[in-house]
Amino acid sequence: MPKLIDHARRREELAEAAWRVLLRDGVGRVSVRSVATEAGLTVSSLRHVFSSQDELLAFSLQLVLDRVGRRVEPMLPVADRRGVEAVAAQFLPLDPERCAEMEVYLSLFMAARANPELIPLREEAQAALRRSCRNLIGALDNGSDLAPGADLELEARRLHALLDGLAMHLVFEGGDGDPDGARRLLRAHLDSLAA
Repeated sequence: MPKLIDHARRREELAEAAWRVLLRDGVGRVSVRSVATEAGLTVSSLRHVFSSQDELLAFSLQLVLDRVGRRVEPMLPVADRRGVEAVAAQFLPLDPERCAEMEVYLSLFMAARANPELIPLREEAQAALRRSCRNLIGALDNGSDLAPGADLELEARRLHALLDGLAMHLVFEGGDGDPDGARRLLRAHLDSLAA
């Protein structure tokens, strides 16, 4: 009797192998062959799951977005400052797992300049973070957590910029990154919105 394969799990395992190659060797070294080797499979086995390197890279980026979504979704909706901070922190690489996700995301985000298959996912990711920031600022507009008359769109853009900047610092400073400092900056920014 043939062995049953969970195709969704196999796709995720191969994307995780692609992440390992990317994190260790850089995005330029991610190929069908290198990922197959990393996963302990033949190239033909990998091609049964992903027909091309572009498809594998696109799924690898999608996996980052899916994981962030799975962490954030159970926390929604938020109704106060504490909930906003907890959700916003999920977009930051504050632990090794999220740091790896962010490094993969940033590498593939930049690779989209040369890989048109990644562009829609990059645009979707940016639009989703923008929407999340708008929703988080909207949750602060509850009569006590946001200054009266605040420009909601401007504050959403500022939050988005802060999250992007903190994420970049944490990833590119490596071991010198300061997750506790990033949390304090996020907290201070959200506290300042009520003034």
